[in-house]
Amino acid sequence: MAEEKTPKPKIEFGDKSAPAAGEGADQGAKKASDDGSYTVGEAVRDGAGRLFAWVRRTFPGHEHAFWGGVIGFLAAVLFLVLGLWRALVIVVLVIIGVAAGQALDGDSKIMDLMRHLFSRN
Repeated sequence: MAEEKTPKPKIEFGDKSAPAAGEGADQGAKKASDDGSYTVGEAVRDGAGRLFAWVRRTFPGHEHAFWGGVIGFLAAVLFLVLGLWRALVIVVLVIIGVAAGQALDGDSKIMDLMRHLFSRN
């Protein structure tokens, strides 16, 4: 005799636009405005948070080594695709952009490093 498969239970959701009994009008308006949409910024933050959490769980104590490997891999791909000089120009321009952003933020670590390297002391 073959075993009969039991049907999976079905979960039905009520009408989300109408407030349930006992809920105030302000909560019903809040639910109506929260239509479940997901902005790009929220998606990026959520994805980045999940990625960083995965790296912390998978490589505990070695997170920086992982990110260094990722950056090295990207640099190698950039070098192989574009060639040495074009890749170096891109790297220099990115460093200049980061230094400008740090200066605007009031934290000029790259500029301080350049001053230290090129000073005569």
